[in-house]
Amino acid sequence: MSYLKPLALIFLVALTACGNSGSNPSNVASLAGNWQMTLQNATSSETQSGFLLDTANTLSGGFLLSGQTNSGETSCSGVGSAVGQATGDNIQLTVNPAGQTVTLTGTSASNPTSMSGTYSILAAGCGQTEIGTWSANLVDTLTGNFQATFSLDGSSTVFHFSGSVTQGPNLGQSSATLSGTMTSSDSPCFTSATIGGVVSGTTVVFNLVGSDGSELGKYSGTMTTDATSISGTYRFSNASDPTVLGPCQGYGGDATVTVQPSSTTNSTTN
Repeated sequence: MSYLKPLALIFLVALTACGNSGSNPSNVASLAGNWQMTLQNATSSETQSGFLLDTANTLSGGFLLSGQTNSGETSCSGVGSAVGQATGDNIQLTVNPAGQTVTLTGTSASNPTSMSGTYSILAAGCGQTEIGTWSANLVDTLTGNFQATFSLDGSSTVFHFSGSVTQGPNLGQSSATLSGTMTSSDSPCFTSATIGGVVSGTTVVFNLVGSDGSELGKYSGTMTTDATSISGTYRFSNASDPTVLGPCQGYGGDATVTVQPSSTTNSTTN
């Protein structure tokens, strides 16, 4: 009955092949994550930012659109749901903000940390129909320790904060939450604050809250795609300066945040 051994081997090979049939034949890395996108036509550009989920090459998510600009006027900004497919390197994505349908086709890099292609906007009650090109970059997760320098407008005063920030999970929405804390030894306004904010693409907002729940101010900035640096502006409120500088109500100016990303954080955790 030795002829049974080759038959058994053939059966085992066939069974193994069937077992692998559920794998991703394209072997393409997931497109899930935080994306910053630019839509460009002959006369203007707009941005989209938000998060994608990638389940068996089916894409879903949400994007924040800056809106179309025509004759100096911006309209049709808002949030839209996103659905699409990734077949190999080919991308097809549709975003549906109120009054418009944005259709994007293109390809992704093999990493993939970037995408590009062509788009069309079908106006249905908002804006105007247009076509153009688009490009997008994957933004790393904003999680880690940071150092921040705040400059006071109209003054040579500079003060410093250090702290940590953690980005919440990718829920397939137009933004993800941020949480953290920051402290200062030379700020004339407050020595510590809790951070509650959001990130969408490269746009970052820190809402600063005191231990009693009071609003201490807001920081808004633009982040590099590797999530190591944020440049922006701040405005303090409901904070008192006990020194001769007077009250901090309305303190504002430029601020730079330098982030040391967590060693376990990379774009795949988006």
